[in-house]
Amino acid sequence: MEPRIIEEACAKCKDHCCTRCLNDGELNIFNYLTKEELELLVKEKRHVHFKAGETILKQNTSASHIVCIRSGLAKIFAEGEGDKKLILNLVATHSILTGGGIFMDEIRQFTVQAVTEVDCCFIYSDKIFELVSKNSTFAFQLLKLNNRQNIRMLNNLVGITQKYMPGRVADLLLYLKNEIFLSNPFDTRLSRQELADMTGMTMESFIRILKEFKSSAIIAVDGSQIHILDEDALIVLGKKG
Repeated sequence: MEPRIIEEACAKCKDHCCTRCLNDGELNIFNYLTKEELELLVKEKRHVHFKAGETILKQNTSASHIVCIRSGLAKIFAEGEGDKKLILNLVATHSILTGGGIFMDEIRQFTVQAVTEVDCCFIYSDKIFELVSKNSTFAFQLLKLNNRQNIRMLNNLVGITQKYMPGRVADLLLYLKNEIFLSNPFDTRLSRQELADMTGMTMESFIRILKEFKSSAIIAVDGSQIHILDEDALIVLGKKG
């Protein structure tokens, strides 16, 4: 089946979303649906707005929906004992979140929290199950998407456990520039503590490495804005670990 661009809009965009919002970024997997299949998908779909800091998906709750991020930035993290958290990934505009458990135990494996204001669409998981059973091309594309997300989280965990601190920070800065914000300079919109959590470091250690990068003219820092001045140096640091 060839991808197809669906031009029709939902009757009530505010409540049901516009089908065009499914045609960009990772959401292009929905282009592999027929018109009838897409109509099934958006039936009962709901648009939800979250303020910064609000929880979009909660770990260990029922995986009753998948979430499509229409705009904004959110963080994915695993919750441990007490207040321990490990940020696994960031998700930006046009990302799909399954919660990690819709095809297994139907329990969400991680928490998703808005970093900025986030507009998203909630789609019932049973709609996805039905489409996967009927459309093998869509099922394959969804599998590829889940694999890409899992590989990113795995690579992050490997970096945290096997690389020295400069390599971890270098990897994070390259990830933010090239995969999340797609600009240079970029505003992280994240606190120093959140950035440190993404590298498995204390905030003090993370700030020290940033200062070292700044002193070496690898980056320039102005509050939450970071400008990468020497990307090649970061690539070398990332590879050396």
